[in-house]
Amino acid sequence: MSTRRPPRQQLSFDDLGTPLAEATLVVVDLETTGTNPTEDAITEIGAVKVRGGEVLGEFRTFVDPQRPIPAYIASLTGISDATVAGAPHIGTVLPMFLDFVGDAALVAHNARFDIGFLAAHASRHHVPWPGPPVLDTLALARTVYRRDEVRDHRLSTLAAHVGAAVQPDHRALSDARATVDVLHAIIARLGAQGATTLEDLASAHRRATPVQLRKKHLAAAVPPVPGVYEFLDAHGQVLYVGTSRNLRSRVRTYFTAAETRRRVLDMLPRAESIRTIECTTPTEAAVRELRIIGATKPPSNRRGLTPEKALWLRLGSGREGLRAARLARDEADGSAQIGPLASRHDLEPLKGLLTDAVLGRAASFEGSSRDAGLSDQGHRARIRRAMLEDPGEVLDHAAVRMRTHVNAGRYEDAERIRQLTLAYLRAARRASRLRALAAVPLLIAARPVTEGVIGGRGWELLAVRHGRFSGTTLVPLRADPLAAARSLALTGLGEAELAAPLCQGHHQEAEILLAWLEEEAVRTVLVEGTWGVPARARFDPGHLTERFARTAGASGA
Repeated sequence: MSTRRPPRQQLSFDDLGTPLAEATLVVVDLETTGTNPTEDAITEIGAVKVRGGEVLGEFRTFVDPQRPIPAYIASLTGISDATVAGAPHIGTVLPMFLDFVGDAALVAHNARFDIGFLAAHASRHHVPWPGPPVLDTLALARTVYRRDEVRDHRLSTLAAHVGAAVQPDHRALSDARATVDVLHAIIARLGAQGATTLEDLASAHRRATPVQLRKKHLAAAVPPVPGVYEFLDAHGQVLYVGTSRNLRSRVRTYFTAAETRRRVLDMLPRAESIRTIECTTPTEAAVRELRIIGATKPPSNRRGLTPEKALWLRLGSGREGLRAARLARDEADGSAQIGPLASRHDLEPLKGLLTDAVLGRAASFEGSSRDAGLSDQGHRARIRRAMLEDPGEVLDHAAVRMRTHVNAGRYEDAERIRQLTLAYLRAARRASRLRALAAVPLLIAARPVTEGVIGGRGWELLAVRHGRFSGTTLVPLRADPLAAARSLALTGLGEAELAAPLCQGHHQEAEILLAWLEEEAVRTVLVEGTWGVPARARFDPGHLTERFARTAGASGA
């Protein structure tokens, strides 16, 4: 009697998800110093970007783990301390890798290991993790290749079984290339069983829940346009809010096995309808999503629930020292603030870093001495300069302390200083960008686009008032963008009444707009007041690396 499982049934949506032929995938492999993502470090990253069976690009780099590589690991991978000498640190590599990934889904063999390491190090180094879709070729292979066909599901076994062009050898790029061939063989096998979309592939080893199947009719009327979607309960209360470039494709994934988030699965039984808001551009959709979440506080959302709340490190006016602040204030009185901080746990260490750099380390051990020192106007001026203009004094202080720890073999202490200094640079840079944008009464800029505009090419115009979204429009290439800009200038006039120092109360929205404005192809069309894009180099983490390198050979702090 045959026990073969029948082919998985495809859900009855004609355009559900992303067709596999159009899906961009980045197959990644890591080499590390061990197996614990919270204790061990990455030594090499290799990745291959593919779409429709075609290789679009490759990414490979060694990574300095800032610790000795165990001998057995060096023997296994061929990566030694000498191999990674001079390689960039993971805090530098991760943003470059995520830029290579872009909007693609990630693929790995035993994805829990590789993606777990990447996400853990992103969190440790305060690099935003985008949460991309993840495919695990190990889990998929266990579904596709049974033990009567392969003896095990190791990458080397599968690569040999499918006739991969490259055999894995415990080096990141070679293993990633072998995984690509294994992935394509899996796709071919599952394609014959009806898997045609990225979501089908992601859920091939899972099944949709009864609630998902019962509620899938809610997505039937969702349009294929960019915008915002809201899941509503029987009383019209908002349960969950999201945004997408294609509302239909995105919303329908909530009713497939690809959706595994617990907060979403717990929300679906209460959902009775879905409301959509069509938006002109994804930027408008992202802003509207934030505003709706802030206004309605949906129970199943986490990000953006309290945009009015933030935590700043403020140097007060007069004789006031460094203090925590929940509200950003005008700095014309001689005060200064940096933030919002990523964590309240950074507050006291950052106060110590700034005061140590100016007053000396003795101030760290006597709180009264620290505050008394800040009553000196010269000391206050130096700290204010470090917060608003020039991080040089703080970076020099941190670099010397790091070198002292390294020379003594206290690598964890050196890493702690480095992470604290990076937190300072991030907070100062965030504040400088928000400060600049909040001061501009009206800014209208344009960037070239190839989607959503008549003729396939044109301009996306964005209007910003004091750091708040004011309006957007799409203009065909041959149309006059200046005329469209003048029309935008007449919209959103009420936003000016909500102006606040450092975009207090809407900094999340302002940072979405700043990311748009800082793209290379963006051009300023109209501006009231003065707009100068804050110099990225002013609080660049690379400056810490440079100063640390200069301390080579120093004997101590």
